[in-house]
Amino acid sequence: MRIILVSTALLATHMAAAATPIDGLYSSVFGGYAYIPNNISRTQYSLTRTDASYQAGFDAGGSIGYKSNPMRYEGELTYLNANIKNFKINGVYQTSPSGYSNAILAMANAYYDFPAVLPSIQPFLGLGLGYAWVNAKLNSEGPYGTTRFTGSNSVFAYQGTAGLTYNFAENYALNVGYRYVATEKADKLGKIFQVHLANVGVIYRFDEGRYK
Repeated sequence: MRIILVSTALLATHMAAAATPIDGLYSSVFGGYAYIPNNISRTQYSLTRTDASYQAGFDAGGSIGYKSNPMRYEGELTYLNANIKNFKINGVYQTSPSGYSNAILAMANAYYDFPAVLPSIQPFLGLGLGYAWVNAKLNSEGPYGTTRFTGSNSVFAYQGTAGLTYNFAENYALNVGYRYVATEKADKLGKIFQVHLANVGVIYRFDEGRYK
């Protein structure tokens, strides 16, 4: 019985420690799935490109930040890419389409970490502002003959985030989250650039033992 009580106490202590994140500096790396909606509406040489659809894409990035419970503040850099599935020229879907759309995001983010809903698991919400370099390259072989299009812009960007953090160790955590990113209108693309991201990340906290 004594062994059981001691083991239970140790387990409870470990879970309590794991469930309480540490204030201070942290870094993270993350990646996952990217879905890019239609982001092209541009006319060149009497050819109007619209209705771009993309295959499932990916994103990867990293951040460094500071946590002061319940808030977190961070700088983030993300790269994302998706290959073209199809697009229209003058209302006609193209044959043998190729190309891609990609972006680099540089964002300043603020997060609110809610109290744990389960041992070690915290929901969070976040908002971010920054800049994005967005790019699209669309090629086709018909029915208008061989066509080539490339457009890129640097534009203002913003994002919203929601997810869960699993604080499984004093200095480490995992998180899963959804992010919606959008920009102002990119003139070279003719539309705003949007992307939906589903990410998994690993967090490392540099400080130790400063629980709040």
